[in-house]
Amino acid sequence: MEHKKLELLRKEFPALSKVHYFNNGTNGPLPRISYEAMKEEADKEYYQGRYLPFIKELYEDMDQTRRLLANILKCSYEEVALTQSTTEAINIVLWGFKWHPGDEVITTTIDHTSVLAPLALLKSRQGIAVKYISVEHSERYVEENFLKELESQITNKTKLIVLPHVSFATGMTFPIKEISKICRKYDIQLLVDGAQGLGALDTDIYDLDVDYYAIAGRKWLLGPEGVGALYIKKNRISNLDPTFVSPASVKNRHEIDLNSPFYLPAPFAARYHTATAMYSPILKGFKASLEFMIDEVGINWATERIKHLSGYVRSLIEVFPGVQIVTPKGTEAGFIHFLVKGWNPVQLSQKLNEKNFMVRPVPKQHAPAPVRISLGFYLTEDELNQFSKALEEIIVNKVMER
Repeated sequence: MEHKKLELLRKEFPALSKVHYFNNGTNGPLPRISYEAMKEEADKEYYQGRYLPFIKELYEDMDQTRRLLANILKCSYEEVALTQSTTEAINIVLWGFKWHPGDEVITTTIDHTSVLAPLALLKSRQGIAVKYISVEHSERYVEENFLKELESQITNKTKLIVLPHVSFATGMTFPIKEISKICRKYDIQLLVDGAQGLGALDTDIYDLDVDYYAIAGRKWLLGPEGVGALYIKKNRISNLDPTFVSPASVKNRHEIDLNSPFYLPAPFAARYHTATAMYSPILKGFKASLEFMIDEVGINWATERIKHLSGYVRSLIEVFPGVQIVTPKGTEAGFIHFLVKGWNPVQLSQKLNEKNFMVRPVPKQHAPAPVRISLGFYLTEDELNQFSKALEEIIVNKVMER
């Protein structure tokens, strides 16, 4: 039954016939239904005109997309704002705080630049302090030790903790629920970079009990580029100031009182929409991808399969001589990161690319900068066997050359 389902789903991804798609964590493959929705909408705009003829339809699509995301997150759609990327969502939160000089933020050394760069600017402009916690990898990572270190860094000036749900640098899943408990204990807010989380992990946002969760559309949710989202816990909305205000973030957008220093924001999370009107083909494509993930694939099925595939490929390659798995055992989501003794990760990735496996290295600035494979539900065990064989051949040939 599962084999038949997988076979039917794979037909919806033409790219899978061209390459072994092991790079879902950068961009997921685009399903046919999303491509067709974007093409149809682009054609409609081209032949019939843009914006005004379809403005009501655009707003309805935005609301429907928010409801689909809320379905996956298991929250209210009023707590979901649409953005253009995870990075934009993170910035909305970081710049929406009422900072005071000396306020503290805690993050880690393995966060993405999308977190580290805005925090660096906040330090410069707002005079806040940022504490960076080192996170071990491989067998050196111990969850209890990490949580103790995190808690030890908290002071009465700590205002926010920012962490990835899943690290792009090492592939580990952070214990967000335990971190949230620490935040509640000290009355600290929690922002989670969920770019590599939603769609790879079953994410019950209320159970995780986070305050903010930034979402990518183009990765595990299989949408096009140029769209993302932000979850904001309802009781935090009134305390987070919008940094950018557009007509889409204003209630009754054309009824501004010019004699008042105030405006009425759109209801709940919609007040953080920064685009006056989203590009409709992208929105339609994302909406179609979400419907595909919910109705055809099934989020629970997808996340369980991703977990299985990650464990399976790990078991295949961890026995090879010289291979070090960087992703701590038991923390896998959709990633497996690894190093091979004697191999530069960039060169090893290129070798694997030549064998038609779409993999990539982590940038060298993010130590230990391993090779990264990210696995979608659509992959087969046979493809993972082929990958394992290709990697083994590369390692053996290198040894023989010596």
